Amino acid sequence: MRIPDTRSLRALVFDFDHTLSDFGRGVDWQAARAEVLALYARAGVDAARLPQHGAFSLFAALDVAAAAQHSRAHADEVRREAFRILTAYECAGAVRADLLPGAAAALAAATAAGLGLGIVSGNAERAIRLVLARLGVESRFTAVIGRTLERPLKPAPDMHREALRLLGCAADAALGIGDSVGDIRAAVAAGMLSVGVAGGEAAPEDLFAAGACYVLADLTALPPLLVLWARAADA
Repeated sequence: MRIPDTRSLRALVFDFDHTLSDFGRGVDWQAARAEVLALYARAGVDAARLPQHGAFSLFAALDVAAAAQHSRAHADEVRREAFRILTAYECAGAVRADLLPGAAAALAAATAAGLGLGIVSGNAERAIRLVLARLGVESRFTAVIGRTLERPLKPAPDMHREALRLLGCAADAALGIGDSVGDIRAAVAAGMLSVGVAGGEAAPEDLFAAGACYVLADLTALPPLLVLWARAADA
């Protein structure tokens, strides 16, 4: 682990899927991908000609190809429809999502400590809120930032900056928590300290390399970390 400079915390900003929730396991990503690829094929973009990517990287490559083949305005219309397709599949899968081990206790501990809570995710805000409301934890979050057409996805820091604005919190008083390299890089780029959660998209060594100061096995370790962090800040 890397020992950060001691900072008093006022807020925690979480990734959603693989960090707080098992959300993605309930979404039919294969069907969603096929429908999006068919959409771009109708726009004259052949995904087979593009390098193989993860889901969101592939969609970004499709968007660039559509803009090159037509226009930026046309590509934006296609991307808007692609996001609508993804959102529909995510909302359908929201009924099967649950919190990951330690997440409920971590949220309760953070709330008891007076910390503001936010979520920054590449998933749709509507789907995230459906999960949070069904699990009875939506009211704990001041900021829920999902993907939009206007704001770049992680590892760009824009989503984290918007969460900080809604939380009314300076970057150096917030902690970013996530399971992917993009989560960590986005938080660091926004000026935040970051904590990785293992078992998701990235190996612990990759989370450390991206800038995480700690990597937790899961969120069961977060409440004691917050206690130790507060004691160090007080000292």
